[in-house]
Amino acid sequence: MKINHPEKRLKQFWGLVDQKHIKSLSKYLTGNNILDMGCGLGTTTDYLSKSGHNVIGIDYDSDTIEYCRKTYPQCNFQIANAEELPFEDRYFYTVILRDALHHFYGEADFHKVKKEILRVSKNNARIIFFDPNVNFIIKTMRKISSHKDEECNYETAIKIMKEMDCEIIHNDFNTVYSLPLSGGYVGINFVPKIKWIQKFILYTENYFEKIIVKLGLGRQLCWRYLVVGQKKQFTGT
Repeated sequence: MKINHPEKRLKQFWGLVDQKHIKSLSKYLTGNNILDMGCGLGTTTDYLSKSGHNVIGIDYDSDTIEYCRKTYPQCNFQIANAEELPFEDRYFYTVILRDALHHFYGEADFHKVKKEILRVSKNNARIIFFDPNVNFIIKTMRKISSHKDEECNYETAIKIMKEMDCEIIHNDFNTVYSLPLSGGYVGINFVPKIKWIQKFILYTENYFEKIIVKLGLGRQLCWRYLVVGQKKQFTGT
């Protein structure tokens, strides 16, 4: 998906929503060496690098990596094929697929991708899936906006973790209305560039998220899911 002027979008409300997503998954990191698979525009790699982690962001698209290197020159970005990762065995403590799982699942040889994730991650490593929670709301909005994308729903993500012989140590849902209000990278932004309004939206959303998840309605109402798995001691290839 071609994104025009992403740096401008990140300076709007979407930038805060983007940071919220990163923070929600960063609580489950372990160790120092981290792989950000399908790093996109580099915000996750940048955030975690500034937090003191040794992060490598990879993407198969050379233009994307060029953008990341220019925008975040202090970070480590590499062009890499997820089916043949250029890293040594058992190097990473955490592997993150943020808004990338559905692309690997639908556009790559996912059997090879799974094998590579297991190969380059340490025993007891964390594997984190953070992906669009495809439900009736998202399907409807995509139809209205004519936005087509690959899908890997929550149930499939859980199945993938089990296929990788990972113990699921955390799973939940988040983001109720901040993402559609922000427009993401390509949609209409409905929120003015006024900090207190932006922060108020996120504050109230966090409150409603807790209620929605507690009522068991996260799968139906939220825009993102988070699944955290931990490799068992002797899992590997």
